[in-house]
Amino acid sequence: MQKKELRILFVGNSITWHPVKQEIGWNHEWGMAASSEKCDYLHLVMREIKKIAPMCVYKIAWVVQWEQEYWIESNLEAHIDAAEFKPDVIILKIGENVFQKYNNAHPFHIYFKKLIDFLNPEDKARVLVATSFWKAGVVDEAMRKIAVERKYPLVELGGFGDSDDMKAKGLFEHKGVGNHPGDRGMEAIANAILGPLKSIIGEISARQVKK
Repeated sequence: MQKKELRILFVGNSITWHPVKQEIGWNHEWGMAASSEKCDYLHLVMREIKKIAPMCVYKIAWVVQWEQEYWIESNLEAHIDAAEFKPDVIILKIGENVFQKYNNAHPFHIYFKKLIDFLNPEDKARVLVATSFWKAGVVDEAMRKIAVERKYPLVELGGFGDSDDMKAKGLFEHKGVGNHPGDRGMEAIANAILGPLKSIIGEISARQVKK
């Protein structure tokens, strides 16, 4: 039985949430390119988690600017509100906007650790790492490296991005939007995350009962 509010922080980019951007034909405010809010991976995940943790709440840290210039400290500090949320669980679904060409000068694994430590300064939150929907080479490798070092659950998503069936191709005029996960892709992402996430929440709930 859940004894207190459970807080989940979704750290993401356009796949997690994207504001209206009419110039590319995106007129919604949810994960690109789901057909509706209830069909994006975040809301699919929350729908299932609320069945086992009804008092679960979430917050989004939209880190697109950080992804693009992850070595600039101010891009990290812009998310102080996410750290102050004091999440019990952090889901990192990022990497798609990181330019691999910057890795030599700014090794991504170093700044990925800094992002996690900034959002989880007391090291109390459970962390789950997901690789990129579109395979991201050294970026995915960096995230895998940290997940292994810190024993975080790792969710591999790169295979989904290889399949056009997982995307919204043909549903949007703008190719960039259509390359994002459609409803089938969003469901696949959600299902991949839910396995380890349910285990994490079960462990948190068990600790609460013992207290």
